[in-house]
Amino acid sequence: MRGLYVIILIVLLNFNSSVYSKTAVQSEIDSLTSISDTYLSKLTELKEFNGVVLLKKGDEVILKKAYNISEDTTSTLFVQENSQFDLRSVAKLFARISILKLETEQKIDRKNNLSQYLPDFPNGDQIRIEHLTNNTSGLPREFSGTTGDFIELEPDEIVELAKKEKLEFSPGTKEQYSNVGFQLLYYIIGKLNGSTFYTYLDSNFFSPLGMTSSGSNFGTEANRKKNYAFGHYLDEDKNIVCECSFPQDEMRMGNLYSTVDDLAQFLSQLNLQDHQDLLHNGSISHAGGTRGKRAYIERNFDDDYSIVFLTNYDAIPFEQLVNDLQAILKNEPVNMPEAIERKVTNLPVSILKKYEGTYDLVDEGHLILTIKLEEDNLQLYQNGKNNGTLYPENETTFFADKNSKESVEFVPNENGAYDMLIDFQGVQWKGVRIK
Repeated sequence: MRGLYVIILIVLLNFNSSVYSKTAVQSEIDSLTSISDTYLSKLTELKEFNGVVLLKKGDEVILKKAYNISEDTTSTLFVQENSQFDLRSVAKLFARISILKLETEQKIDRKNNLSQYLPDFPNGDQIRIEHLTNNTSGLPREFSGTTGDFIELEPDEIVELAKKEKLEFSPGTKEQYSNVGFQLLYYIIGKLNGSTFYTYLDSNFFSPLGMTSSGSNFGTEANRKKNYAFGHYLDEDKNIVCECSFPQDEMRMGNLYSTVDDLAQFLSQLNLQDHQDLLHNGSISHAGGTRGKRAYIERNFDDDYSIVFLTNYDAIPFEQLVNDLQAILKNEPVNMPEAIERKVTNLPVSILKKYEGTYDLVDEGHLILTIKLEEDNLQLYQNGKNNGTLYPENETTFFADKNSKESVEFVPNENGAYDMLIDFQGVQWKGVRIK
């Protein structure tokens, strides 16, 4: 009889331990949900977020919610949890994973030269497929010296345009973001399968994974769009404007849309065995964006979390948002969003004069900005147009809007002059001082 009491006691102890463990896990989930929702709600109240977010810790969904600046359901800005958004450069992650899959099927080799797939491509014997996938090809960020309607061009015509581009550095010697290079990858992936990039994705990812709300804006999958969210941006008067059609300078290849649910499903099938080469700091991730649109997805293996957020509004603190969501899912403290009002510091003209000059934002497609000292204030010029006054917050940091976190920071370079770090729509870009 005593043995029976011991068995019952062990069972009860194990039961209580299991209940405690489940309670602790649920408590952590509830805490993460509360913190992330509060953070995003405050950001939305400040009119700095409009979109849908899905967060997971392990297999548990921490948060899936749409956040709207306006409660007007008839507004073009209004989104729902199942809204479909443009993915922009997130398509590049699909391309990189496609190349890995094709390599395991022995249909491509990343070490092969581009000339094996596009025989007459200039410098194709120097550019390898892996150079295209990791942005070291030397090809420019954007197509240069070309005007017209890109959106009307067929894939073969895009390749012909790419052939006209000159290398900005020797392949493999430097890393520089290149949309041109990925257009070539989209083309090659399609041709290797006797189809298009869209068709390949549908056959190998969208359909097998049940991503029924994902497709191409210009392919046969366009008929899946049921709840599409067009992009929005702020005009010069700070009014929210809908870009309710596709700009003529967009490309058809790689122009994808999806939902947070579909992308979470896509992330769930990533693994360290097949996708090790895509790992960076314990994560596989990619961001995307253009005027009016932002997207981000991440699968973190070290801390076992996933992040998906899609927005149809570009005036968001993008990098800060990513960093804070990562911190929340790691149970690290974050500062809740709040309104700010920056203060101007008076600086002598001798300091301001040091920052006069022209700066090349290489990774922004060689955007050229000029700083001029006029009437004891720094003025920012783009393409000869005055974009406003820069007010000093301290000796090296300046701002244009006292209620915005966006800054222009001047940092000394090896030539004894200064380079520029400029925040634009939540992303920081480096401007190199040029003569």
